[in-house]
Amino acid sequence: MKGLIKRYIRTIIRELRAEELSNKEQQYRNAFELSESFSFGDIEHTHFSGNINIGAHSYFNSGIIQTGSNSKVTIGEWCAIGYNVNILATTHDVNNPTGPEDGRVMPEKDIVIGDRVWVGSNVYIREGITIGDDAVIGANSVVTKDIPTRTVAGGVPAKVLYAKE
Repeated sequence: MKGLIKRYIRTIIRELRAEELSNKEQQYRNAFELSESFSFGDIEHTHFSGNINIGAHSYFNSGIIQTGSNSKVTIGEWCAIGYNVNILATTHDVNNPTGPEDGRVMPEKDIVIGDRVWVGSNVYIREGITIGDDAVIGANSVVTKDIPTRTVAGGVPAKVLYAKE
């Protein structure tokens, strides 16, 4: 009898968790400019906030996309974003990096990711970055400078490794 009760409770918890994640996805679809064909990978480990626009047929596995009130993140069509990717359009000011939030400036700049871009897992994309169409960003990279169209970049900081044919 105990085993049956435990299985029943696990089933209820699993169903409640699935409903919670479905509600989170719907809230994100209502709050941000996400194409109908955009898809989430692991929404449980995904956090979006700010001004976000993602194009058709793109997907975001997990991580963070965050902007301030004066910045935006735009991701094009057919983009593949890996796991644990952080795309942050805000940062700390080097002259006043900590302290009360209302007393410090948070510099922010738009981030633009073109069409058909593949971003590997564990990538960090800084504020103000533009990544051109058909680019590839290798896993575990930190993108601190713009990445041109049709190139493969990687490393810390990310550098163009080669241009695609």
